[in-house]
Amino acid sequence: MSDTSNQHKSFFLVAAIYSFLARMLSLIFSIKRGKDRVRVLIYSNDGKVLLVKGRFSRQQWALPGGGIRRNESYEKAAAREILEEVGINIENLRYLGKVNSYESYKPFPVRVFAATAINQDIKCNFEIIEAKWLAEQYIPEEYDSITD
Repeated sequence: MSDTSNQHKSFFLVAAIYSFLARMLSLIFSIKRGKDRVRVLIYSNDGKVLLVKGRFSRQQWALPGGGIRRNESYEKAAAREILEEVGINIENLRYLGKVNSYESYKPFPVRVFAATAINQDIKCNFEIIEAKWLAEQYIPEEYDSITD
């Protein structure tokens, strides 16, 4: 192969990577800046809570949730994120409070809600490595002030 052919292949590879990164960044920044994120403490009928291991989290277990879209209420974001991340419909959504989450290396504010699961069949999306119904003792400690 000629040097020109290798240069063209390298150029197309770099262009493909750039295109992918641009799409990912636009997805990330579609979440409205300055708004908190949401987390939901989901209870099963037997009193267990749904906790997740996120692909991008540094915690052992975390509450499911995510970002808020432009012109979306916290409540709508909470229900949407739970359905997207773990495939569960929720009811009796109620606001618990605001805390700082330590899932990342830099703490960030989250609005925390509690809800009851309508269905308990977990279907994780790509963001979630694992999800389980566990005892309340596994809830991360940053939520202690609003769950006691």
